[in-house]
Amino acid sequence: MALVLFLLGCLAAAAWFVRRPHVLPAVAALFGVAVAWALWRWLDWHCDLWAVTSQRVIDEEGVLAVRVVDSPLDTIHNVTCEQSLLGRMLRYGTLNIQTAAEHGSTTIVDVTRPEDLRETILELQQRYKYGGAAAAAKSPAGAVGGRRPGAERGPEGGAPGGGAEAEGAMRDCPYCAETIKAKAKVCRFCGRTL
Repeated sequence: MALVLFLLGCLAAAAWFVRRPHVLPAVAALFGVAVAWALWRWLDWHCDLWAVTSQRVIDEEGVLAVRVVDSPLDTIHNVTCEQSLLGRMLRYGTLNIQTAAEHGSTTIVDVTRPEDLRETILELQQRYKYGGAAAAAKSPAGAVGGRRPGAERGPEGGAPGGGAEAEGAMRDCPYCAETIKAKAKVCRFCGRTL
C-alpha cells in the first residue's frame, strides 16, 4: 500500500508539472495497475492461513486455487527458520517444516516472529509425543484414537455421560479433527464455522 501511495504521488506530480494531454491517461493507467497489484497482494496475504494445533500444522494458501498442507506433529522431523537482515530487524522470516509425509516439506513465507512459531511447534510436538504415549498407556484399549488426553472424560473430569447435550460433552471438528465442545459454533483451532 505504501508503494501504491508513493506511485500515486509521483504520477500526480508528473501529470501536474508536465501538462500534456497524453500524460494524464498514462498516469491513470499506471495507477490502475498499481492498485490492482496492491489488491492482489492483499488478497494473497488475506488468504494465506496457517494454524498450529495440538495434533497438526495446517498451511492453507491461494486466492483462486487453494492449496492445503496438513502436517501431523508425529511426522515432523525438522523445523528450520531463515531470516534476512531486514527480516531480523522487522521480526519476520521463512519457516520450513520437513516431514516424513508424502509432500516432504511445508514452507511458510514471511511469517511474523518465526523463532517463536518454531519453538511452539517443537514444544507441541514433544507434548503430543509424550502426552499421547501416556494416554495410550492409561487407556484400556491401549490407543488414544485421535483424541487429546482427557477428551473422553465427562463434564467434571469423571466418566462420560449425559450424552451430547451435557455441558462438558466434546466432539471432533470436521475440518481439523481437533476436539472441541459439542455446542461450539466456531472451532477454536481452525476458526471455521461449524
